[in-house]
Parts: sequence; structure tokens; C-alpha cells
Amino acid sequence: MDTDVTLCKADEIPDGGMKHFEIMGYDILVVRLGDRFLCVDAACTYKWAMLQDGRVDPEKLLIICKDCSGSWDLQTGQPRDAPAKFPLTSYRADAVFDDLIVTFTY
Repeated sequence: MDTDVTLCKADEIPDGGMKHFEIMGYDILVVRLGDRFLCVDAACTYKWAMLQDGRVDPEKLLIICKDCSGSWDLQTGQPRDAPAKFPLTSYRADAVFDDLIVTFTY
């Protein structure tokens, strides 16, 4: 079952920016790259650091943890660089009119 949730207005996240949300018991991170929104779990699976404190590699589409320097693919959530071993959940995120909507699948 899919559930669409409106998180915010799309323009609240600047190009190249990221924002953390706590919604429906989930901690998620949304990254904006141009007109594209990417959404993954918000915490590092190695040190449990909050990934919004890390950095984004916009060319490789990676989120990089500031504590362990591990990285994950923003499209799939798969770990790319050690010590990251476990994937992040990735979520569909779309700008619909002015709203940013994330789809949770159960």
C-alpha cells in the first residue's frame, strides 16, 4: 500500500540543499538537485549520525556522512563507500504543483 504525504512547499528546499523531516514515525532526508528531489532515511547506518550534517556529492548523487565518511546512493539508498554496509531506504519524492510529496510504501 502506498501513502502520499505532503512534506512542505517545494521551494522551501533550495537547489543543492537538504532538509530533515520526522513524519509518521520516520526520519527522512530530502535533497534537492535542480528540479529533482531525492529522499532517503536520515541516519547513517554505521554511526547513526544525522546525514543532514554531512554533504552531498551532486555529480555522483551520493550523501556522505560527516562522522564516518561512508556514502550512500541517493537514488537507491545502497552503500557506496565504507564503512557503510547497510542500505538506507529510499522513497519517491515529487514536486506536485507547489508541494513536495513523498510516497511511503508498506
